[in-house]
Amino acid sequence: MYKNQKKKNILIKNIINYINSDLKLKNKFNHPNRKYKIKYLLTFILEILITGLSFRKILELTNKNIHWNTVYKFFIKLQKYNIITLTYNELIKKYCNKYLKNKSNILLTDTTIIPNKLGINNIGYNPQIPKHKASKISLITDEKGIPLSANIYSASVYDSKILDNQLDDFIKNNPILANNKNILLGDAGYDSNKLRLKLIDIKFGKLVTSKNKRNIKDPIKLLALKLTIVEKALLKKRIKVEHINAHLKQYKRLAIRYDKFSNNFQGFLYLACIDIILKRSGK
Repeated sequence: MYKNQKKKNILIKNIINYINSDLKLKNKFNHPNRKYKIKYLLTFILEILITGLSFRKILELTNKNIHWNTVYKFFIKLQKYNIITLTYNELIKKYCNKYLKNKSNILLTDTTIIPNKLGINNIGYNPQIPKHKASKISLITDEKGIPLSANIYSASVYDSKILDNQLDDFIKNNPILANNKNILLGDAGYDSNKLRLKLIDIKFGKLVTSKNKRNIKDPIKLLALKLTIVEKALLKKRIKVEHINAHLKQYKRLAIRYDKFSNNFQGFLYLACIDIILKRSGK
């Protein structure tokens, strides 16, 4: 099911290395009486991410002599100790140090809506999916399409408010990216003076967006909202983040939210992001 076996092995190795790097985690996960190896259990979790099948169904189809609850409890344990999140953050730090440090970077941001089936938190109504609650995945990527930040929010929250909250965690986790020469690209949903002032305050750079006309009829005001040739050229690069949103939905577990709690859904999101980083960064 997983096409690139080499990349899968690297992804699993990254998670195991993080567990083994911490003595407390190593003792909790490498118990001498453990029946199944960590690598074996992680393989099933990745198959669930790719196929979108439930924990129970994936083991029925593979005819493996292992109870589905064993794999599910192992995934919950990974989430309890934030193993997947910490592995993702560590990988992002290494990538930023190698490719983005002390440079004027062009970053991209966008959200995508995920229909909800069984989730009970971080869900809300959105005009794109009438009468049904949904969640949003919000991304910040670089020009290569590497997801530097990925979070889950309610679908009823405006994109500008999402970015406002996301930037706090993003700068906290990646202080080396703070640079006045950075350019952050977004669509008209991010056209906010509050966001522009925030980027100046945190010394992160400039926000370039399509202008939100807000039903303006005055031709003089409309003329003032016209983008410059440079801004138009920059915004053409924003298509990369749209491609990554589409790429994420190829992981069937992310296309529709079946996870009850957003924390578990976030775990699968980070696994997909780690996979994309390994594929696109040439590691």
